[in-house]
Amino acid sequence: MTKKANIIGAGILGLAYARALAKKGYDVTVFERSEHAQGSSIRNFGMIWPIGQNSSGFLQRAMRTREIWLDICQKANIWFSNSGSIQIMQNDLEMELAEQFYQNEHKNRDGLALFNRRQLIQNLPNASHKAVGAIFSNTEMVVESREAIRQLPVYLSSNYTINFHFNTAVTSCSAGKITTHNGTTFEADVCILASGYETQLLYADIFNAAPITISKLNMFRTTPVPSNFPSICGGLSFLHYPAYNVCKSLPNYNNYCSQKYSSLIENGIHLLISQNQTGQLTIGDSHHYGHYHDPFREDQIDNMIMDYMFELIKPEEFTVSQRWTGQYLKMTNGKGEWFSEIEDGVFIANGPGGAGMTLGWGMAEETVADL
Repeated sequence: MTKKANIIGAGILGLAYARALAKKGYDVTVFERSEHAQGSSIRNFGMIWPIGQNSSGFLQRAMRTREIWLDICQKANIWFSNSGSIQIMQNDLEMELAEQFYQNEHKNRDGLALFNRRQLIQNLPNASHKAVGAIFSNTEMVVESREAIRQLPVYLSSNYTINFHFNTAVTSCSAGKITTHNGTTFEADVCILASGYETQLLYADIFNAAPITISKLNMFRTTPVPSNFPSICGGLSFLHYPAYNVCKSLPNYNNYCSQKYSSLIENGIHLLISQNQTGQLTIGDSHHYGHYHDPFREDQIDNMIMDYMFELIKPEEFTVSQRWTGQYLKMTNGKGEWFSEIEDGVFIANGPGGAGMTLGWGMAEETVADL
């Protein structure tokens, strides 16, 4: 008899678990309370970002996720760009960190290179006059997440035993079954709760007791620009991603940034830029942590992000066309995932922080392997 699985949430993690379980032979049903996912899975850069993952941690998971993205995008005709990434350095201390990262990691990462200023300008003519070099990586890619999240269910339902129920809120979940807002029940052997930072809607006690916080971030998008950009970050990203913990000069850089960029550090700002198929740049972001956040976006935060961007690049004239805040759930115990059986047959799948696009497909495959 075919086993059944219910998935709550049609964001990237919900879709990843639907695919992983269907590949294991499950008959999968996915429930999404909105017309399509509205949370973290559309309020992001669309980046698949292996460069940020520690080679002794989740780098291989990130590379597996990238492999799946490439396969699905090609088969489903979903736009993507093998943009690669450039991390721009502004001074000798940042170049020292770049050299340390390269020496530690080039054997673990194909396509990793150090650029001097001349090589940087050849690859990124819009780099500012302050830029002295860069780390280049060819493993990063971009999708237009707000479009991909609508296209993926069509592909998945056409190629796997996966059914979708959109505009369907789940009001209760227990061992063996879920109940939707209209009173319909769906029985299954396994239920995966992949509802991101809205986990508290069904399991408030577990959510409140878990080692988690929620990050609120500011992001914005420009009108199209004529130049083609790789994915971009700056020196402040050394302080954000676990991959850079191999750099022995990191404490010195932390001290330097605490003085030069105290306001940016206070607001959890580091720069990321991605470009979509229309030429628009998505720019961010900031990080404020807590279980609950107000809905207000602050122009001051956007201005700090913009000012730091102009230290690194000089794009052609543009205007900001969209601004938004996003939220994602983050573990506070140092772990990069939250996959836990909270009652018989009911699992929470969450916790990759801001790396759901980078780790989701691989996380789902690995964590359901033993189910």
